[in-house]
Amino acid sequence: MQPLEPPGFLAGENPAEERYREALDLFGLFGYLQRQGFGVFSIRESLQAVGECRDGTLQGFHLSEAEMWQTIEYLDTLGIGVVELPSYPANPYGQAANRRLIEAARAAGMPIAFAAHARCTSGDIDAAYEAGFRRIHLFIGTSPIKQATAGATIAQLAERAFTAIRHARRLGFSCIRISTEDAFRTTMADYTNFYEQLQQLFLAHGISVDGIGIPDTVGIATIAEVGERIAVLRRIGISFDFLECHIHNDVGHADKMYVDTLLLCRGLGIRMLPDMSILGIGERNGTIGLSSLLEAIYRRLLLLYPRKMTPIRTALRCAFGSLPSGELFVNRYRDMDAFFYRILARNGFVFDRSPFSSNTEYDGSGVHADTTMRAYQLALAEGHAGQAAIDIGNGAYSGALPPYDMPLRAPALACFGCGKSNVRYWREQSGMHPRPAAEAHARLAALAEAPLLGLDRTLDDETLDDIAARLIRLMSVRDNGITHHRAMQILALCFA
Repeated sequence: MQPLEPPGFLAGENPAEERYREALDLFGLFGYLQRQGFGVFSIRESLQAVGECRDGTLQGFHLSEAEMWQTIEYLDTLGIGVVELPSYPANPYGQAANRRLIEAARAAGMPIAFAAHARCTSGDIDAAYEAGFRRIHLFIGTSPIKQATAGATIAQLAERAFTAIRHARRLGFSCIRISTEDAFRTTMADYTNFYEQLQQLFLAHGISVDGIGIPDTVGIATIAEVGERIAVLRRIGISFDFLECHIHNDVGHADKMYVDTLLLCRGLGIRMLPDMSILGIGERNGTIGLSSLLEAIYRRLLLLYPRKMTPIRTALRCAFGSLPSGELFVNRYRDMDAFFYRILARNGFVFDRSPFSSNTEYDGSGVHADTTMRAYQLALAEGHAGQAAIDIGNGAYSGALPPYDMPLRAPALACFGCGKSNVRYWREQSGMHPRPAAEAHARLAALAEAPLLGLDRTLDDETLDDIAARLIRLMSVRDNGITHHRAMQILALCFA
């Protein structure tokens, strides 16, 4: 690591002071981030956000294709290196939008790499490749609840991950990241075992990955725990070009964790890519926004030298400089935030990003809602009851819960990530029952989306749950988000 040139605000300060060395390290993060394109900007993460409408119902957040393109234009001017989008394996509307965005960026000569966020399944990987992605971010769950719901051991999960990686490499993906999606809900023994098994498969077949993800802090992981997982990877000897960290803001300290993790990785000589999202929104309380990350470093510098605000601001502006248009970098990311706030205002619902807020109870992802419900059912099967079983269910995916006792987390129905469990929850809450198979088939067959629904299946309860969830996901992308009331109308096609 090259020694850092002291910024101007440290002129005349004592280099022997601890705060001098800390300020030098912190200021060096600006260049460290800039050299690696700041990290991974996950539009996908933001699309899993849930807001509360004025009538009290929950609604998913979705950008239109035009808004996504304008977001990508902003990110390009700032030098963001990677934009992550959903792979949309069973959503042709989303696949087509991805393809158009990637083609438009290539036609414009943008150097941005587009990454597909995908499960370790051939369907996700194939859909991503066909849409034009050549970078893929694969994930697989390894926590006890994921092992139980998948009916798989750690060795079997490592085999699935390897099979997916090999498939992606054979298709021609140039950059592959693998992530245990719940690294901090996975025991250290299982985490170590997973990567030991994966490394053995890599060595046996001459395959490697480009990056490794270390999510999902759920707001409670410490920097020591991040370091322990990095140490496991180094001890096993698994190779990677970059680490990607996905840190949720459940208890309001994502900014500190990101800065600490950047300092740790920079000191270890590791290229670390932080995950960012739109204004820090996402399922639960999302990953940090770009402005929040940069300003978190700035605030820590001010705490060290509180009387040097003006020279620190000047040094920061100089560090990032001007864009080719002549506009200051720091002004451009400010304008991008204003653009996002205008989108939220037009949607007419509110995101509460504070820790221990009402939105912490809600979960906009069908996968996460399903995990919560399965954890609750497992708790009941193991003899837990009442609030104890509810706490186990809620604890499967959230690090921060309100200080009062609460019912099982209510999944949002009208969201991009809607799953069968979301549908099942809301139809049971509303006292809805499956329509006769012939009647449901006739209603669904009249839709333009009918060929995408698999209507040749037996239309039992579970199949109708799946069809309703699939329709909600399709409409959410096609119509740039839908309301709770519209989602309930979709349920009424299948249930009465």
